[in-house]
Amino acid sequence: MGLIGIIIKEFKHIARDYRTLIVLFGLPLLQMILFGYAMDLEIKNINLKIDDYDKSSLSRELKSRFEGSKFFSISAGHGNLNELFQKRLLHAVVTIPDGFAEDLNSGRVPSIDVIIDGSDSNRAVIIRQYISGIIMGFSSSLRSGDYLPLNIIPSYAYNAELNSAFFFVPGLTALIIIMVSALLTSMTIAREKEQGTFDLIKLSPVHAYEVILGKVIPYLVLSILIGMFVIVCGVVLFGVPIRGSYGTLLFYLFIYCLTGLSFGMLISTIVSTQQSAMLIAMIATLLPTLFLSGFIFQLEAMPKLLQMISWLIPAKYFLVIIRGLMLKGNSQSELMLYISLLLLFSIIFLGISIRRFKAYLES
Repeated sequence: MGLIGIIIKEFKHIARDYRTLIVLFGLPLLQMILFGYAMDLEIKNINLKIDDYDKSSLSRELKSRFEGSKFFSISAGHGNLNELFQKRLLHAVVTIPDGFAEDLNSGRVPSIDVIIDGSDSNRAVIIRQYISGIIMGFSSSLRSGDYLPLNIIPSYAYNAELNSAFFFVPGLTALIIIMVSALLTSMTIAREKEQGTFDLIKLSPVHAYEVILGKVIPYLVLSILIGMFVIVCGVVLFGVPIRGSYGTLLFYLFIYCLTGLSFGMLISTIVSTQQSAMLIAMIATLLPTLFLSGFIFQLEAMPKLLQMISWLIPAKYFLVIIRGLMLKGNSQSELMLYISLLLLFSIIFLGISIRRFKAYLES
């Protein structure tokens, strides 16, 4: 067999290995879509409350500029300001003080107070830029009429100094826990198949749910300990606070670990080798968590299709939970929706795993 023969043989081998071709062409396409859309830093539909205490024509003109912006959705924002921030119903508040027009007409520089939710430091910086841009544009239009520039006084709720660690550490925690949990169980049944002990399980008088739960529970204890260790490291090394209930955080960590372990177990019932299980677990947890959970990139800036896909990412819900508990001090009732969805994921993953394993036992 000469050079030409070897080349032809390899092309035939490549053509037969359609799974590799799908990965080789599909992965770059997926990366292009995710990077292309996820890295759009433009944020829209920012819930903004404007408190106009001046009620003058100038204050109304400034307010109308915010209302006409494509970035802001003006909210009435009735109720306690802290609660509105905690429930994510409000992202920023602009306060136009009484005497705003009078100060401008008298040659004095009025101050405009701006409060921004700082739990997401990246988002807070972008919101501040949007608000400053509108106020500076309004100020520039006034300067032609001999008005002085306006003084903007920004403040940030939950993260006064816009410490980036407050933003990234909870996200890293969510990423590490889901990856480790999925990896722990993804290789369990595949390992039994590789070692030849799977037939012994088939011959033993056990139910499918007993095998699945028996393999999940030990790793559940281990993953919770790992999760607690990661959270403590974030607090000690980076100074990230825990403003919510420790008990609530531990309970939600338990559910999130169960979700990751259940997903890993589902992978283990599908693949035949530990190497494949590990690869699938890493890809299926790393990429979605990085791009579609809100960890790094703003979901609001993505196309509607990607936003809908993000609903299927468990890390998205835990990220809201852990940021809410660590930075905002959210109560359990305020986060009940998110933990319920994580619990639903766990039930679905475990249910499918048990059903698939039962089919193996009966085959």
